[in-house]
Amino acid sequence: MSERYLGELKAELGAVGIRGSRRRRILAETADHLHESADPARFGAPKLIAARFADELATSGARRAAFSSFVVLAPAGVLYVVLFGLIRTWPDIASARFLPLAICVAFAMVLAPQVAFAAGLLAVARAWRLRPERASPAGEIIVLRRRSAVALGSGAAAFGAIAVYASEYSASLPGWWQDMAYGSAGTAFVALGGAGVALARTARLQPQTAGRGGGLFDDLEPVLDVIPLRLRGHPWLLCLLVAGAAAAAALLAGGPGEGPRNAAFEFVTVCAGFFALGGFLGLKD
Repeated sequence: MSERYLGELKAELGAVGIRGSRRRRILAETADHLHESADPARFGAPKLIAARFADELATSGARRAAFSSFVVLAPAGVLYVVLFGLIRTWPDIASARFLPLAICVAFAMVLAPQVAFAAGLLAVARAWRLRPERASPAGEIIVLRRRSAVALGSGAAAFGAIAVYASEYSASLPGWWQDMAYGSAGTAFVALGGAGVALARTARLQPQTAGRGGGLFDDLEPVLDVIPLRLRGHPWLLCLLVAGAAAAAALLAGGPGEGPRNAAFEFVTVCAGFFALGGFLGLKD
């Protein structure tokens, strides 16, 4: 009876993505308990047990991956800012080896870090809200995984863009800056890749508890409660407020010369990003 139960449990664990050493450990512990009680009925149906393990492991794994992603992205972001700050005079954009590629890279250098920063903060906000939960609904976990993946992918895209930029404008950039750009990109790829592998491993787990994914207002509830505006249920209003704040910051930083152009770019970028990724990242619920 015990062998049959363990065989069924092994199959159910595999069906929800629990394999390898983790499955062997669960089966070994179950076998020990069965040896003591000799009554598989006390454990419940194998399918139910596997679902419970999947929910708990997926929840803790997604939280851990989100925090790890932010820990990796934070110093990478600082390094990115340093690289930008070290360039006193930017090369003429027309001096690139292949202008169409250089234009795409220039946009990626500006947009990708912002997406990485926003998605990383959103992932941490969701992970922090779920920290008391032992097992969360599948919808919550899926959104958390998506935010972490977008943050890591955008971070990698940012450093990839800066490495290509260094190559495209090698004739106009100092050699030491190019070496620093290549070295920074390589280091970032290793760190971001490690976090990505950890995220991919936990993404194999298939949580079984149904439930909505929750929205941005759920994640930001402590902050929204102190704002004297009725933002809950109005995601586009919140988007416009954030876009306006970003535009104001760009206007002040750019001064009378570049400020208005940068402000308009930031406002449009934030709104476009919300339109394109809002549903995928659980911002509109």
